[in-house]
Amino acid sequence: TFSPLDGSPLADIPLSTTTDVEAAFARARQVQQTWARTSVRERSAMMLRFHDILLDHIDELCDLLCIESGKARKDAFEEVVHLALTARYLGRTLGRHLASERRLGVLPVATSVRVNRVPEGVVAVISPWNYPLTMVFCDGLAALGAGNTVVSKPDSQTVPTALRGLELLEAAGFPADAWQIVTGPGPVI
Repeated sequence: TFSPLDGSPLADIPLSTTTDVEAAFARARQVQQTWARTSVRERSAMMLRFHDILLDHIDELCDLLCIESGKARKDAFEEVVHLALTARYLGRTLGRHLASERRLGVLPVATSVRVNRVPEGVVAVISPWNYPLTMVFCDGLAALGAGNTVVSKPDSQTVPTALRGLELLEAAGFPADAWQIVTGPGPVI
């Protein structure tokens, strides 16, 4: 990757192959079986830890966002805070969003229906360069909270931000391989 500010090299990122993508999905599917059985309370606690860790690393993340995407510092700050607030919101409300609901059936007095939310498996997230932290993690974080796992393909210019976000996610207690990152050109990967 290269700096949008002066064109200098920032990082050498290995490109994933289609075989790497298949392997990432296989690992994510395997981890998802165990992850889906993790209690909502535990997942919520991890979300809240992720919130705290993001804020503990806000200066570092802002620096990385500025260098990698050419953002103004205030915009980088807003992006980190947005992700932190999303993690906090999910941490505080996940139980409510995933709770079973009773609804009226076809014959309202005689029947009822119970709506249960269950994980679907592996969710793919393909994200653009302009919000490399928010667009990579916000929707995927909700999927992770619901018991799914994620395979993410960030824009090729902003992979270091995604990789750092993944390290912080794992530091919050999320299992390794519950979130996979693959890299490379969109038409191939």
